[in-house]
Amino acid sequence: MAVQTFNSDIGLPPNSYIYRIISTAARLDPLSYSKTDQLAIISSDDSLRFLDPASLKVNGVVKAANNSITCLERANDAPSNVIATAGRDGLIRYWDQRSRQKVLEIQSPNKLISSLVCDAQNNFVAAGIENPEDGPHESPVYVWDQRNPSAPLRSFLESHTDTVTSLQLHPTLPTLLLSSSTDGLVNIFDTSQAEEEDALYQVINHGSAIAHAGFMYPSTDIFAVGTDETMSFYALQSQKEEEEEPAPKAFGDVREPLGCEYLAKMHWVGSQPFIATGKHSECRLDLVPIRKGAGAPLQYEYDLTKSVRLSGAHGEEIVRDLFTDTHTQTTYTVGEDGHVRAWKTKASTDESMDIDEGADAKKDKKDRKEKRKEKKDKKDKKRYEPY
Repeated sequence: MAVQTFNSDIGLPPNSYIYRIISTAARLDPLSYSKTDQLAIISSDDSLRFLDPASLKVNGVVKAANNSITCLERANDAPSNVIATAGRDGLIRYWDQRSRQKVLEIQSPNKLISSLVCDAQNNFVAAGIENPEDGPHESPVYVWDQRNPSAPLRSFLESHTDTVTSLQLHPTLPTLLLSSSTDGLVNIFDTSQAEEEDALYQVINHGSAIAHAGFMYPSTDIFAVGTDETMSFYALQSQKEEEEEPAPKAFGDVREPLGCEYLAKMHWVGSQPFIATGKHSECRLDLVPIRKGAGAPLQYEYDLTKSVRLSGAHGEEIVRDLFTDTHTQTTYTVGEDGHVRAWKTKASTDESMDIDEGADAKKDKKDRKEKRKEKKDKKDKKRYEPY
């Protein structure tokens, strides 16, 4: 069981969206963190805000982190004192979370940065570019050495023809970079190779525009979630040329079988992956556990009987992102209602959790409906923008 313990609009202007939420605590490995000391969020007013995880009170603001901000990522893991933002201004900016001061700025050759990944231990920074046009258009992926950010170390210019939506490094092979795009492709680059043709290690065709993709930690399997609410799993190509990859596990459009209207993200609670599914018409978010069978490769299945339900969620608004602190059994959600909400769970991370609607969610339902009506006709904020 769980309850919604806190709900805050964190002082954002009316009709603001919150795009992303992360913990600034030290990350011990790809799936585990120290207890959350601060939360960081970015929102449509271009601000970077730091929050107290216990109260959701704002304890620091960078008012103009980027012009048209799109990305928020951890810049380093130990110590975890620097985070990174990027935006359509073409700038990657590193911020010291204690002083709130900018400590590094990288200028991309192309503006319109839509995705970002950092690995300070290996002095690695990569950014993907948005396609502002209809139809195929060059959407590069750039890689920098953090020690010499004046020009990209690698420029992969031709492998994507539409907005780059996700970037992620391989969990144990840090030269392998995963990218996904609304062109329907997941690419794996070997960034140790200077030439793009040599660097392109694997190409996966999901068959539709991709909203999110990444590795299924701690394995090297790959997931892809489409903007059309499709979900598939793929194997990383073997380095042995004679070894054939297993057939993908493609679920297709999962809205009907999962009883949802959109897929928010692949979400980890400790070592357990969940697909976060939303149904804004019923004001709820479900976390559906994803498990891999012990038989053949890519035997991924979902288990609706052990879903975690966040009743009330963000009302009729879409949930954009979420993070779970396993130390306090608290899940934090952000969305297009401009609120941050904290959900306290009492069950262990590997058990089924039933989540009830908090009092604040009921109180705000009428306000959220009115707010959604005001924004219904807006055409300038798309479903997956920014990525």
